[in-house]
Order: sequence, then C-alpha cells, then structure tokens
Amino acid sequence: MPAAPDAILQDQEGRTVLRFERTLRHSPERVWRALTEPAEHRSWHPTPFELDPVVGGRVTYLAGGDAPAMPAGEVTEYDPPHLLAHTWDDDLLRWEVRAHDDGCVVVLTHTFDDHFKAARDAAGWHVCLDALSATLDGAQPPHGEDGERLPSGWRELNTAYEQRFGIPPEKATPPPKP
Repeated sequence: MPAAPDAILQDQEGRTVLRFERTLRHSPERVWRALTEPAEHRSWHPTPFELDPVVGGRVTYLAGGDAPAMPAGEVTEYDPPHLLAHTWDDDLLRWEVRAHDDGCVVVLTHTFDDHFKAARDAAGWHVCLDALSATLDGAQPPHGEDGERLPSGWRELNTAYEQRFGIPPEKATPPPKP
C-alpha cells in the first residue's frame, strides 16, 4: 500500500485545487528532466507529452499513456528548472521545483472545476508522484496487479481521499475508462 494520503484540497476562486508537496533526493535539474522529457515521464506520468518550451507553447499529449486521448495544451508558465505550468484538457497543472538540502522539493498543484473528481485525481497523482520518486531512485514503479489497468494502490488511496475530502462514493467521479 502506498503512503498515507498527503494531498491538500483547496478552493481557489471557485475552482478546486489539489496540492502535493514532496521532497526528493535529486537535484532540481534532474527532476526537471523527469518532468519535461517524454522519455523520462513515460514511466510515471499518466499522459506523456512533448512541449514547446516557452510561455504560450504547445503541449502535445502522446499516445500510450494511461489516460484517454487529450487535446493539445498550452504552456502557461515556464522557468527551467523551477517552474512549469500547462493546461491539461480544461485543468491546469503547475509544477514547482526548488532546491532543498541535498535534493529538492516538488510542489504539484492541479486546478480543475469538477470537485467530485478530487479523490480520483488525488489518488492518481499520489501514485504518479510515488512512481516519479521510484523512477528517479532507479527502481521500477509499481503497476496494477492481475492485469489491472489502475496503478497499484490506487483503489485504496481513492477510498482514503474520498473520506478525507468528504466526497460520498456515490457522487465521486469514477476512474476513466481504458
């Protein structure tokens, strides 16, 4: 089972925001490569992408991820190796990377409108961030068991986040179809 739920749920100008903060044992430059290079994030990101590295640049989501096909996005903030923000369909993903001790701190904020998908997406990002850490450490990220498409531990985390965020299971957004 993955670590205990660590996402924080916030409201920002009527939109729902998930916030994660993780300390990693790797330099900001190393983590930046994992965040921005398709060959790097194929092992941990649900929708690998290529980006035009400028504000206003295009983000092209690549086939082969765990999420459904996505329309192109747009880079909204770009300051290597410290800040990357881009649209993800109607959502906004913002990655901050700052040096800390012998590694760095990564802060992911995911902003969206559908409050009832908060638990689903928190569980998803939780396992993705665990996989990012494992990949950076040279380990194989855990995958679903018994042919399961969802990452290992996702269901338990989803339930824990539903409880933490006060989202009734019958109202919660289900995982996307394969």
